[in-house]
Amino acid sequence: MLSRNLVLPRLAVRTLKTSAPFASGHHLEHWWGPEKAAGRELVGFGVNGDNNYSDRLDYWYPAIRFRKEDDVIAPIRKKELADWKNLTLEEKKMLYRYSFKQTLAEFEAPSGYWKALFPPIPPTFQDEYKEAAVQRALILEKVFNLFN
Repeated sequence: MLSRNLVLPRLAVRTLKTSAPFASGHHLEHWWGPEKAAGRELVGFGVNGDNNYSDRLDYWYPAIRFRKEDDVIAPIRKKELADWKNLTLEEKKMLYRYSFKQTLAEFEAPSGYWKALFPPIPPTFQDEYKEAAVQRALILEKVFNLFN
């Protein structure tokens, strides 16, 4: 057995090299850090207090808006401050799209990405292989019992 002084440094290096950059399986396309936050309105605290945008299932409220303020959305934002009954459905959708990248249904929709990650099932999962393994174990058990 290796001593603790030899094992721990190797484990620490291994965890640093294999740890994922983002928790909970989110892809890089759903994260906007401070370098992309310039010009976006700060609307809340966010998940950890940083001024970044991220689509997350466990925390729906990003700290900044998804898109920058421009000439298209500025008059609708002023109209938003008044009664919402005066807004049309298209204006409400535009307000949502300027604040968020995806709806919850779009976020949870399967992308098919997982299909490319996994190779075919190994032959050890087939019933014929399992039966042959049991037969080999029985033969080895008989041989072991002969010599003992």
